Amino acid sequence: MCQLLASGYQLTLVTPGARDFHWVVIPGQIVLGGLFPIHAAGNGTACGPIKAEQGLQRMVAMLFAVEDINRRREILPAASIGAQILDTCSVDSYALEQTLEFIRGAMSHGSGVECQDGSLATYKKQAVVAVIGPASSQVSVMVASMLQLFKIPQVSYSSTGAELSEKSRFPYFSRVVPPDNLQAKVMAWVIKELEWTYVHAIADTGSYGERGMDSFRAAATELGVCIDGDVHKIGRGWTSKNFKELIWRMYRTRKARGVVFFVDEDNLKVGK
Repeated sequence: MCQLLASGYQLTLVTPGARDFHWVVIPGQIVLGGLFPIHAAGNGTACGPIKAEQGLQRMVAMLFAVEDINRRREILPAASIGAQILDTCSVDSYALEQTLEFIRGAMSHGSGVECQDGSLATYKKQAVVAVIGPASSQVSVMVASMLQLFKIPQVSYSSTGAELSEKSRFPYFSRVVPPDNLQAKVMAWVIKELEWTYVHAIADTGSYGERGMDSFRAAATELGVCIDGDVHKIGRGWTSKNFKELIWRMYRTRKARGVVFFVDEDNLKVGK
């Protein structure tokens, strides 16, 4: 029986809306997983356009770190770091599907591949020891729920959702940014210093936006800052027309001094 070894460097960026598997693989004795929003969420499809700043740049930062550690042998003199980096397409269900690549068995039979002796080929896949990412809190909740079943540690670089701080639910999750409940308190204090007493509030639907805005509302109430009417919630499939209608609704009230957002970077950019 022959083997197909996972080695070498491979990078494939698919066209928007495609469902092909796309990844980056770097061989090493210790393999780290990586989850990055290389593509934005598509309109009616999983993958949309490529995200150069929030996706590709973060991925390149991980590749640089892996390369730097492997070059400086005093850090890990007896081992090398490898990586398997996958695209989340900024969608929680798609990211969960991709995460299955990290937890598949070390050995699996090839599909329709035969060796010269007629036997079926096998594919030897190294298991990842930890996962870096993903970006969004909503995606991290889904991914962390899966990874913890296999006791795989996870470190996110930008997931700030407060519920991810619940260690009883996510014992293998860590992050390098403060949670939303602390950010919300700082936002309320900044608004207080600006002497804004009346603001509009916009939040993404889902755990990140809604829980973050709940934390802000509680902190703002203590400081005497009011929210104009209900919190405006942004759905996943919003278009530029939806944003324009929302902006005109807020503009017509002419009461608020500013706008408070708890939305992801894609919606913030469109809302501008």
